[in-house]
Amino acid sequence: MARSYEAIKKQIARLEAQAKALESARDTKKVRAMERVKAYMKKLGVSAQDLVAAGPRAKTATKGRRRSAAKPKLTVAPKFRDPDSSATWTGRGRPPVWLAQKIAQGATKDQFLITTNPNPA
Repeated sequence: MARSYEAIKKQIARLEAQAKALESARDTKKVRAMERVKAYMKKLGVSAQDLVAAGPRAKTATKGRRRSAAKPKLTVAPKFRDPDSSATWTGRGRPPVWLAQKIAQGATKDQFLITTNPNPA
């Protein structure tokens, strides 16, 4: 259906008027909400400074589940060392390629343990 330029301009004008009315309604709701909040704060004796002093709070997950605080990642000392390349492995997760290759060639994991001598002679 072909539309004329004038019809499209009228439609644009109507849509702009609708947008302006929606913005005005949103602003009115916002002002009313702020007035209700101010009245409730006054009723409870809470000031804006009290809100700032309270600071941001951690949000909890919805549906009754709580999110646990993020745990700091701990670094783990290496337990195994490749004597050829000095590459290390903590012993957690999949063994590195260098260790898997050495084990495939007949070596044992214990041969690559890092030993620390707390009492040097």
